[in-house]
Amino acid sequence: MRDSENTKVGGMRVLAQNNFQVVADTRGFTLVEIIMVVVLISILAVSVVPKFVDTSAISLQGGAAMVRADIRYTQELAMSTHAPKTITFTTNDTYYTVVSQTMNLPSRVSISSGATFTFNSLGEPTAGGGSSVQITTVGGSTKTITVESYTGRVSSS
Repeated sequence: MRDSENTKVGGMRVLAQNNFQVVADTRGFTLVEIIMVVVLISILAVSVVPKFVDTSAISLQGGAAMVRADIRYTQELAMSTHAPKTITFTTNDTYYTVVSQTMNLPSRVSISSGATFTFNSLGEPTAGGGSSVQITTVGGSTKTITVESYTGRVSSS
């Protein structure tokens, strides 16, 4: 007596075993094949998508935040050391100088309008107060960072 027999009907394998019939479709994909396709598509997406996305707006926002933070840092350093401290921005450069340390702006961002700010031991700007620094991306977007006279408050627009 045969316990099982295999027959093929319309591209599907019919298994008959102990008076039960189980239909198995052999035209599908295995789980391993599907996972490999998903992994390959993910790798391609990660390597290709950044080339089509414009990151200059993100770089400009990051550059403006960095400049604001470094101006505030220079101001706080002057107050904590009770000595004047200076931060210098040179037009058309991609870097600026905080005290005596050079800081680089994010890629594709440069200084389009420079200034020099010097803060005294009270945090007041003794030079450059009321002036602004402009940073620009390669695409032409601009952010302006302003240091107010007397208070030294840093703002951007």
